[in-house]
Amino acid sequence: MMKTGFSFVLLPSCLVLLAACSPAPSDRIAKNMPAYEQLPKEHQAKVARGELEKGMSPMAVLLAWGEPEQKMAGRMNGKNTERWIYTRSGTGWSLGLGGGGFRGRDSGIGTGIGVTMPLGSRPPVSCNVLFEDGKVIGWEAVNGF
Repeated sequence: MMKTGFSFVLLPSCLVLLAACSPAPSDRIAKNMPAYEQLPKEHQAKVARGELEKGMSPMAVLLAWGEPEQKMAGRMNGKNTERWIYTRSGTGWSLGLGGGGFRGRDSGIGTGIGVTMPLGSRPPVSCNVLFEDGKVIGWEAVNGF
């Protein structure tokens, strides 16, 4: 009787997929309700929609967009600045399943599935948020860096 490792491959693949999904603003807000409630009301509404606004605090940006991939400190026009860099590759998400062979008298069959959403390819996107003295002064999206 040939045993398959399908469940041993499927379960870890699904766990990796779930771990890769980035939380929505509502998830971050639920985990940080006291910080969210201290934001000005107009910022609360923007954060809940995942939007930014000039004058927001770093905590508001964390709740709206999550943790950036990079933070860079600097000075501009005699003021302390910080740039938060968010990146997203253009390949979307994918799920892969696979199998393998066995040594000895048993044999195995390998299969694979790949799904990329959305279809087609996009260039990488970098979103930069610029803070001056602890408040958002602007943000930009840069395609294909």
